[in-house]
Amino acid sequence: MEFCFNLKEYLVHPVNKELLWIKWIHDNYLKNRDVLTVNAIASNSWLWKQMLKIRDKAMTLIGGIDNLEHIIGSCYKNSKVKTSALYVALSPASLKVPWFNTIWERMNYPKNSIISWLAVQNRLLTQDMLLRMGTVFTNSCCLCSGAASESCDHLFFEFEFSKIVWNKIMKWIQFRWLSCVWNCLLEWYITSLRGKRFKQRIKRMAFNASLYRIWNERNARIFLQKSKGAD
Repeated sequence: MEFCFNLKEYLVHPVNKELLWIKWIHDNYLKNRDVLTVNAIASNSWLWKQMLKIRDKAMTLIGGIDNLEHIIGSCYKNSKVKTSALYVALSPASLKVPWFNTIWERMNYPKNSIISWLAVQNRLLTQDMLLRMGTVFTNSCCLCSGAASESCDHLFFEFEFSKIVWNKIMKWIQFRWLSCVWNCLLEWYITSLRGKRFKQRIKRMAFNASLYRIWNERNARIFLQKSKGAD
C-alpha cells in the first residue's frame, strides 16, 4: 500500500518527472490525470491494476480521496512520507487473539510458530482441507496407515503416534499434562499457562516444537517416503 502512496509523491515531484519510468507512466497510464483519480482499463498491466485496487481499498477504508490525502499529508517527515506512520494511520486497531502468547512465544523457533499459527486457525493443508478444496480425492492419515481420516484434530495429540511423541516430551520436561484432545490442550495453554516464568515458556516452546515435528514427520512420509519412529 505504501508503494502506491509513494508513487504519487514520485509522480508529482518536479525532480522526478525527468526519470524515464515516470515519463512512461505519465504517457501510458496517467495522461495528465491524478494517480488518486485515474481508473484502470483492460489494457493496463496487472501490476498497475493491483495498485489501483489497493488505492480504492484505502479510500473505502478512510472515507474518500480528501481524507486519504489528508492522512498522507500528516505522515510526511522531511518532505517524505514516513511509511511506519502511514501504516499505523491506515491499520484498524485490533485486539490480540487469546492464543497469541502460546503460539508466538519468543523462545520458539519462528518456523515452529508458523506451523502452530496455521494449525490453530485450521489452515494447515491437511487432507481433509485438501479434499474440500478438490486438490485430493481421498483422505487417509499416513501416520496410522490409512486407518482414519487426516485432520488437525486427528493428527495432533489424539493419534497414537502423536500421543507417544507428546507424552515423552512432557515426561522429559517433567510436565504432567499428558496427551488429550487438541482443542482441550490448546484451551488449557491459553487459560492456565499464561505466565512469563522460564518453565512456563519452556512448556509453550515444547507445544510448538511438538506440532512442528509431527507435521514434519507427516510430510516426510507423504512426499519423501521416509519415516521415523516416535522416539
